[in-house]
This record gives sequence, C-alpha cells and structure tokens, in this order.
Amino acid sequence: MTNELATVIEGRLSEKGWSVARFTVESGVSADVVAGLLGPEQLPCMPDESTLVRLAKSLDLPYRQLVVAAGVACGLPKNQEGEPTFVLRFVTNQELLNELRRRLVRGRNNADAQQRRLTHLALMQQALVSEAS
Repeated sequence: MTNELATVIEGRLSEKGWSVARFTVESGVSADVVAGLLGPEQLPCMPDESTLVRLAKSLDLPYRQLVVAAGVACGLPKNQEGEPTFVLRFVTNQELLNELRRRLVRGRNNADAQQRRLTHLALMQQALVSEAS
C-alpha cells in the first residue's frame, strides 16, 4: 500500500507516460527525495514548499492538491470529501504551541546540524513570544 501523495504522483506519471527517472529530471527534485515520497506507507513529515511547488509544476497539478495529498500521507485523517480534517476549532493556543514544540523537537532530532540550529532558533523565538504575551 502506498501513501496518498505517492498515489497522486504515480497516477499522474502514468497519465503522462513518464518514468520516475524522467520525473526527477523534469521536476528538478532529486531521486532520493522522490523515492522518500513514493516509498513509505506514511510520510514521516510534510515535504517542504519548494519541493511541492516543483512537483506541482512538473506534473501540471494544482499545488493545493499536492499539499492535501501530502497532509493525508503524513497521517491526517480525511473527511467525506477526501480533504484532510483539521480539528482546530476546539484546540487552545497552548495546545497548538505544544504540538509545534513537539514537531520542532522531533524534526530537530532527525536533522542535520544546520537544520538543528534553525529549529533551535525557532524554538527560542517561540518561547520569547510566549513569555512576552
């Protein structure tokens, strides 16, 4: 079973008659990144914006469609219309901040040195904003 983003990408590649190798050339996205998007049953994290933009352009698909598919591939549940559901109306600001911290720390542990520094900076900025309010 493949993830939602992989299903969308593979379906479009089939329509275009492209191989994955041609797709990597056309999109400008490295083979390692494409393999990471197509391989797992669930994505460990959301692909970055520039990757999704390049994929959307090369596949002639709406950017929003790929964002929604990537969200579902990351584990967000879908509603009856096939859209990921975001239950934010009942979430407090503190719960959102806690989730942000959790995700930043998880990403920091799996990142290279530069990404860890950027994550640390983001955590520090968020903490300062929380203290100021």
